[in-house]
Amino acid sequence: MPGALAIFQDVANNAPFPDGVMKGNSYEVIGDKMGGDADDYVLATFGIPSVTSEMGYFGQYIKDWRCQTKSVCYEILHDNGRWIEYIMSHITTIAQ
Repeated sequence: MPGALAIFQDVANNAPFPDGVMKGNSYEVIGDKMGGDADDYVLATFGIPSVTSEMGYFGQYIKDWRCQTKSVCYEILHDNGRWIEYIMSHITTIAQ
């Protein structure tokens, strides 16, 4: 079985993420360090890759942190469902 990092790399490189998805820590993605963002700490301290996913479009939730319309919410869920389906359908291959 490959290391956990190899699994995350496979998903990052092969899963069908929505167009324009950004990957990295909070500083790499939005240019700001975030309080409570433990992904880098977990990786550095325990060697366990960690993911904090934010579903939405860049800048969408600045004012009130909620979807404005049902159609936007459904589009976000549909677009993000594709990479989740990739993981579920390839988990055996990824884990080898």
